[in-house]
Amino acid sequence: MKTDIKNLNTRILLKSFLLRFALFSAGWFILVGGQKISDILFVVLFLAATTVISIYSVPPGQWALRPLGVIRFFPYFLLTALRGGWDVARRVFFRTIPIDPDFVTIDHDGDPQKTLVLAWIISLLPGTASTEITKDSIVVHVLDKKLPVTKEIQELQTRINKMFTATKL
Repeated sequence: MKTDIKNLNTRILLKSFLLRFALFSAGWFILVGGQKISDILFVVLFLAATTVISIYSVPPGQWALRPLGVIRFFPYFLLTALRGGWDVARRVFFRTIPIDPDFVTIDHDGDPQKTLVLAWIISLLPGTASTEITKDSIVVHVLDKKLPVTKEIQELQTRINKMFTATKL
């Protein structure tokens, strides 16, 4: 990922800074639980530093996400994480559930951001874990090769594609 922000417009950088600062501030406020704010100067400096680091790490335009696509993806993400955790817990505590492990190779479209998100979330699917990312595929370990992993990953790829915009800067 390119981290060259020198060529970006000052207005874009300011807009990105303010948006990210507001997002990080909301996250901090949620984590604190809305309690009495103390040491506000330290908090503001910390949030500003975090925001600047995030802009250098992922400059504006690098992750072209559609906000509505992300919102639509979130319930699917939560449900998938719950299903994956439940599946592993059942296999650990109820040994009668079959385990027939295998490796499955899944093709990806080559976009590094989409591929990374796909690999992360594959590991949340029931009985799966991404093990290797190659130039054009992801190797996935499955606990039971009879599970419909390929079909679920194709649906996941479709949902991830809907989160990203078609054009990149």
